[in-house]
Amino acid sequence: MKLFRIFLTAVVASVAVSCYNDFDMPKPAVTYNDDFMQAMGMTHISIADLKAKFGEISGTGSTNVSDGLDKTMYKRFVQDKSLATEWEQKTNRYIVGNYYIKGKVISNDEQGNIYKSLYIYDGTAAIELKLTNGLFLDYPCDLDNGKTVEVFVRLDGLYMGNFRMMLSIGDIPTEGMNSYGREKFYPNSNIVSPIKVRQHVFKGEVVTLTKGRLSNDGNNYNQYDILEIDKDNCSVLRAPKFFGRLMLFKDVKVMYKGVPNQEGTTPEKLDDGFYPSWICTSGTLKTPVKDEAGNIIGWTPLVTEFKDMPWGKLAYSQNNVALYGQMCVGYNETANYKSEAGIYIVRTSGYSRYAGKYVPRDGATGSILAIYSIYSKQSTYQGGDRDYAAYQLTPCRFGDILPEYYSKMTEEDEKEMAQWAAPVSDGGEIDDLSFELPQSITEDDAEE
Repeated sequence: MKLFRIFLTAVVASVAVSCYNDFDMPKPAVTYNDDFMQAMGMTHISIADLKAKFGEISGTGSTNVSDGLDKTMYKRFVQDKSLATEWEQKTNRYIVGNYYIKGKVISNDEQGNIYKSLYIYDGTAAIELKLTNGLFLDYPCDLDNGKTVEVFVRLDGLYMGNFRMMLSIGDIPTEGMNSYGREKFYPNSNIVSPIKVRQHVFKGEVVTLTKGRLSNDGNNYNQYDILEIDKDNCSVLRAPKFFGRLMLFKDVKVMYKGVPNQEGTTPEKLDDGFYPSWICTSGTLKTPVKDEAGNIIGWTPLVTEFKDMPWGKLAYSQNNVALYGQMCVGYNETANYKSEAGIYIVRTSGYSRYAGKYVPRDGATGSILAIYSIYSKQSTYQGGDRDYAAYQLTPCRFGDILPEYYSKMTEEDEKEMAQWAAPVSDGGEIDDLSFELPQSITEDDAEE
């Protein structure tokens, strides 16, 4: 019977390969639902209950080899305890049960800022699925019209891992060198094989995303698929139940911190960072070697550690170098730390299609639609000088970032911005790493 179920799954998955990629096209030959999953012997579990089975996330999301494997927590899904390794049994790194989860797709990876990830929400909680690229083709989410698809995820054989206090579902844990050239433990990895993706992630019906305001006390957090946030309800967001959710932050303000703005003034920086800035995640940067006439005749590797510097664009991608951009936005202009309520860091990948767009002016206001997350090894959710949690916003598309501001930008505005933005932002050289981390922050702290 077990072999028959496996065979049936493979056959149905192969039939569904030709599923529709557009909401206006006919439905696929097979539409997955609860009846199908349960006929396969699986039991539904909500995402909130699944996360509860993981246990504590604070202090278990490190990737540092020096911290040991005990600080890099994952849970493997097995149908019987005997299928877990001896070490997994000893360290309680397994979950027994033939479970599946389901949820509405709330992310879109078409523009590259969301990469190889699919975020789903089921009315109780949200979670990231670490898959492959081009997910918008098979699991479309139209954020403009509020149409998306429901997906069903077979968990047996997969791994739930904690990366910097964000839980995700993926493939086997890995150990390798990160982009800084440091050895790291990773609690899970991407399911890169399209065949394996189709064996675990099944597309259901087209559904509608609902949107509504989060109450000031946050008690209606599960009433809507997209939560609307403002200055009056933002204080409740520092809690795990909100991580991974799609949120619309309304009337947020861009806040320069420790970086000269368009007026030539330098607002006071946060005690644990300055923004806008970039983060080097490419391991080694290369600086140009020029002849006497100023022509570039080669490139010299510049080995870098974690350093950041003021940045004039949302992110950077040039000469095979891609840097992540960080921009501070929010409602709390008097905050001292990024872990405080009302302060958010917008993360933009150098691999996104809109990496070269200029950062908005200091003080610009508008809305941001983004996946809400945390980045920290540990946190009390209270903020403070030793709580290095960063509450991050990851937009799916350029049109989700302050559209009220960018829609009014003219060519003259861009030229003016280029004059005060960091020199590298308009095609200059990456040869100035004079902006060091604040001395009060250690290298390990910097990774937070």
